[in-house]
Amino acid sequence: MLIPFSRLYLSDANVRKTRSEEDDIQLSADIEARGLLQNLLVTKSKKRGKFAVIAGGRRLRAIEMIVARGAWDPDTEIECKLLEGSEEEAGEASLAENFQRVGMSPAEECRALQHFIKEGSDVAAVAKRFGLTQRFVEGRLRLANLAEPIFEALAKGDVTLEIAKAYAATDQHEVQLRVFEQMRYAYNPSADAIRRMVASGSMRGNDPIALLIGEDAYVAAGGKIERDLFSEAADDRWIDIEVAHRLAAEKMEAEAQRITAETGLAWISPVASTNSWQARSEMGVNAVRLPPAPLSEEARARIDAIDSRMEEISEIIDEGEEGGDTDFGQLEAEYEDLDAARSDLNNPVRALPEEWRSEAGRFLVLTTRGEMVLEADYYSEKRLSFETDENGKVTATAEEPVTGSTKRGSAAPSRPEAVA
Repeated sequence: MLIPFSRLYLSDANVRKTRSEEDDIQLSADIEARGLLQNLLVTKSKKRGKFAVIAGGRRLRAIEMIVARGAWDPDTEIECKLLEGSEEEAGEASLAENFQRVGMSPAEECRALQHFIKEGSDVAAVAKRFGLTQRFVEGRLRLANLAEPIFEALAKGDVTLEIAKAYAATDQHEVQLRVFEQMRYAYNPSADAIRRMVASGSMRGNDPIALLIGEDAYVAAGGKIERDLFSEAADDRWIDIEVAHRLAAEKMEAEAQRITAETGLAWISPVASTNSWQARSEMGVNAVRLPPAPLSEEARARIDAIDSRMEEISEIIDEGEEGGDTDFGQLEAEYEDLDAARSDLNNPVRALPEEWRSEAGRFLVLTTRGEMVLEADYYSEKRLSFETDENGKVTATAEEPVTGSTKRGSAAPSRPEAVA
């Protein structure tokens, strides 16, 4: 029977109590596009002219959304099935409908959506047609393109949806199958473990190298990006890391040459990492010992401000909860930058005397935000040390390097250790 929407309301006997606003929005779009495909089950209400919906609460809420946005009239007639009996019997009918409903499996959803794409529809049209988000459709299409043995395992229930999503973090079948074979006999493999194995040989979009060169330059140079379609958080993977490293090397070397010419130092060595310890070891250079400069009042005030902010960040992280609005990753990055700045302020170095600049150099490194910065210390193949006497006069001593010591290596930045 047809009943105007304005005469329907949700019965307390409706057993489905939990709700998802996102699911309701998708269902609302689907009903608006294709109409109501399944009748509502109703009983007569004690309220004159009203009907209580005892099965179909989600559909009723979805229609309410359509009416609220003005797409349907409040008196639009809704197809309903009238049930006779007591309130208790109505509740049993609601429970039976929900128990007997069998939804499509993820594999069936993948193949169904893939069918419409192959028929000529695009993602946006399919999403609108079925009341889904484009991200959901793209995710299911990514799963539909899994290597056949993995998709079959999903269809048979041998792997979970989350495990399948982990394999789909890359669209390269050879990588999927390699990891799938490696995990075949693993005990209870986790999605995170699989995702890490799939991602090896790539870098994240928030890697300092990626932040340094920028997505536009990387893509323009032929680099490919795999988007994570199964997470709201940005977790894109740059899979052509040799392209990213080449672009980073070019950019950092150009900056190193500029600084070398500007400062008159023997060299500026670019290192695509947050510190230069490995490069220093490979080059065999020695830290130049300069007497520390006294702290200025400005530096002391800055250190106090940094201490206050670091304490504030620590309290936020200690008291915060995952899943809220707080971006803990950003706070941790800020804390690291503040700690580095504090260390530099607490350990100021005097400028290297002009006559010794041709004997020393510095390292150009990256911050966690992908910014190029010079490390404070100077380094030399010679063992240089400077001392200041009681009259403020600076004297220098220099020891020649041991024969066979390592010279400055390639300027190409190395891959970040701590932030790969």
